[in-house]
Amino acid sequence: MLDKGVDRVPLRRPGRISRFVTAVIRLILPVIALCAALLLAFFLRDEPVPQLDVLAEIDPRLDPSGWLTMGYAVLPLVFFILNLASRRYGPDLAFGAVLVSWVLIGGAIGWAFHAGFIRALEAEIAPYPLAFTFFAAMFVGQLAAVLFFDWLRGIPWWHAPFFAALLAGIVFSLLFHLQSGMVIDEALGWRVAVEAGIQLAWALGQLVPAWFLRSSIRPLPGLGGA
Repeated sequence: MLDKGVDRVPLRRPGRISRFVTAVIRLILPVIALCAALLLAFFLRDEPVPQLDVLAEIDPRLDPSGWLTMGYAVLPLVFFILNLASRRYGPDLAFGAVLVSWVLIGGAIGWAFHAGFIRALEAEIAPYPLAFTFFAAMFVGQLAAVLFFDWLRGIPWWHAPFFAALLAGIVFSLLFHLQSGMVIDEALGWRVAVEAGIQLAWALGQLVPAWFLRSSIRPLPGLGGA
């Protein structure tokens, strides 16, 4: 029964400044993690991946020793981080983390160039066409990860993290090769097959830490469980 004669104070929604400050605080950890993952991939871009003989033994055309590096192998870590951010905060903040991380990386590169730490962007970072191709493909891949996770979150819990990571990685791989103007031939087909295998391995492997983190990284109220 309702209390009679008692004035109830209506709940006040947080103001714009409060919501903005809350969003900034929530962005800190995902942005740092995304920047760290992308920087790790950059610094490992010339490191060869060891123990690739098993693929060559299956089929010589699967041998990725001529192009696969540790930088590419760890790149799907980005999608795992986005899965965690999407689970906890939803698609809006996860996409915001993507935007802020790229702005910070671009700003850091610009600062390093003007400060003299980088003398030739194309020689020390990447040729402009390749850099733009990577950025565009990765940005679309990250957007795909956020969207797929939001569409698939629910029960069973593993659908969203698995398919978001797998499909986002495949989107990135296909867009990167199509934009870079690589010739569509049998060699490219085998390379894409290897890359899809890497994305599948990551999508499966990241389910293990995702399972253990489910109890500590819970969705905020209003978000469906995943």
